Amino acid sequence: MDNSPLLRQLKHVYKLSDKDCARLVPLFESLEVKKNEHLFREGDIAKYVYFIEKGCLRQYYINKNGEERTIYFKVEDGWASELVSFLDNTPTELNLQALEDSKLQIINQKNWIYAVTHISSFTMGFIRAQQDTNYMLKKRLAEATVETPEEKYLRFIKEEPLLLQRIPLYHIASYLAMTPETLSRIRKKIIQK
Repeated sequence: MDNSPLLRQLKHVYKLSDKDCARLVPLFESLEVKKNEHLFREGDIAKYVYFIEKGCLRQYYINKNGEERTIYFKVEDGWASELVSFLDNTPTELNLQALEDSKLQIINQKNWIYAVTHISSFTMGFIRAQQDTNYMLKKRLAEATVETPEEKYLRFIKEEPLLLQRIPLYHIASYLAMTPETLSRIRKKIIQK
C-alpha cells in the first residue's frame, strides 16, 4: 500500500506524517463494487465512509414524486458517506450508488472514531474537507436559485468536463434539477450555436 491513492491523499492533501499514515491506513479495508450496485439505500444505516480509488459514485434521494435527485458525484480521490446516519446509527434518507465498477477503501464507525480521536492531523484534514464540501454545496444551492437551466449546464461542463464522458445524461439532468428532455434541448441549442 506504499503508493496507494489513499496513502497519497493522506500525505499530500491531509498532510499526515508517515507515522500517522502507518496508524491510519490499516484501519481501512478494500471493497470492490459493480456498476449500479448500491452501498446503501434509503432506510439503511450507513456503515462505512468510502474513499474512491477507482470509479464513480452518486449520492441521491428520491423526492415525494418518486423522482431521483442527485446530490453529488464522487470520483477518484473523493470521499463519500452519509455522516449523520454513520455517526448516529440512524436510518438515512439517501442512497449511494456506484455508476461504474469501483474500487474503494472503506472504514467502519469504530475505526473512524478511533482515527478522529487519536490522529489529530486526520481530524483537522477531515474538518477542512467538510468545510470545502459545505462551501461547495452552499455555492451550488445559491447558483441554482438564480441560474437558468442553460447556465447550470454550462457551469457543469466548465467545472466538470470529464464527468460528461463518464456519467449518463439522465443522472446529470437529475443533478442539475431538470428533466432529461430539458437537458437534451439545451445541449442541442448549444451545439447549434
